[in-house]
Amino acid sequence: MRFGAWVVGFLSAGCVTSLEAQRDSQEHQYKSDQAAASGFYGKAADEQRKTADAHHTAVKKAIDEGLPIPEQPRAGDPWPDGGVTCP
Repeated sequence: MRFGAWVVGFLSAGCVTSLEAQRDSQEHQYKSDQAAASGFYGKAADEQRKTADAHHTAVKKAIDEGLPIPEQPRAGDPWPDGGVTCP
């Protein structure tokens, strides 16, 4: 019985919703913008790849959840919580 509960807990720990994945995508876009503005172009490129990966996950999850497809984050988008700086 314990093993079954452990497996269920382990499998559900990796589940994210489309909204969570979209927020991750927006965070990575913001971090990319900040890195590029500071001249850290390698870091900005890494964050852009993470943005694309997280958005791809958000789109797949939205389709599975029957929700509208989220927009791709763009350069200059604010921090997802509406603030101007990340915590």
